[in-house]
This record gives sequence, structure tokens and C-alpha cells, in this order.
Amino acid sequence: MFSQIMSLTSVPDRLQAKACAHHFRDALQVTLDTPSLTPSQLQYRIFNTMPGWVSQLMRLRNKLVAAFGFSVGQSTMVPASDELDVGDQAGFLNVCEKYPEEIISSAEDRHMTFYLSVKKQQNTVIVSTLVNPKTLTGRIYLTAILPFHHIIARSVIHNAKKAGRL
Repeated sequence: MFSQIMSLTSVPDRLQAKACAHHFRDALQVTLDTPSLTPSQLQYRIFNTMPGWVSQLMRLRNKLVAAFGFSVGQSTMVPASDELDVGDQAGFLNVCEKYPEEIISSAEDRHMTFYLSVKKQQNTVIVSTLVNPKTLTGRIYLTAILPFHHIIARSVIHNAKKAGRL
């Protein structure tokens, strides 16, 4: 199902410098049908239409983890615009860095810091995730959600590619 999405072991983006001792890191790459898109436009096109089951899971997640002090303000990653700047909101994420080839967004609560990089590299896009847990609760949560992250991340990118948004 996800044959067009390649998992990278070496990630050519700016997130590695943000990694702490205990962290999770992954990166997925897909070929672009529209290579003229900017990283900001790519982030918008990937995350502006989430599968319904992903939105449902995020709502359930928010109900379950609120009692443990996790941030649950917004359950989406939908950007407000297709051209984002530093300081803009992209769902629950804040755009913290922007370069001609890459846009980095983040979210933080007392248990973890989450980063998302969308990097355009020639005719591909690389979507990278970095999670730095800060507490034992953060590490336990991260371990529990990794199987879901694996499927959700690929599904969201796959849906954008299949719909012709990339």
C-alpha cells in the first residue's frame, strides 16, 4: 500500500541538531508530481486533509492523555494557509524555522517536544519527525504510540500523493 513511500535511515535535514539523548526519529520520502511546490505548500498539501480515522484517533488520544498533562489544545496538524512563515500556526504546531528548501514546525508540553520537518529535495519531499521525551511519562507515551505513528504518517502522505496534491 505504501510502496511509493521510502523510509530513510540517514536524514538530510536540520532536525538532527535538535535531538536529545532519548529521542525518536524517522523520515519518509516520496517523489513529487508537482516539483514546483515550496516546502510550506507541501506541508499544507500533506496535512490539510487528514483521513477521518486519523482525526478520530487524535480525538481519542486527547481524551486519554489529558489527565497525564499532555497538551491537547488542537487535534489536527492542518495549516491555516499554504504559505506559512515563522510564528504561524499549523494546527497544534508552530512554525519555528523556514528555509528555501525546508520548513520546521514544533509543539512542546511538559512531557515532550515534537518537531516536524518538510524538506523539498530535488523532485522529492522528505517528511521527518523528531520527538524528544522529557519525562518517564513522555518515554512511555512515545513507546505506546509508535505503532500508530508508523501507520498514520504513511497513510497521510499516501493519501496526499494518491489525491494528486503532491
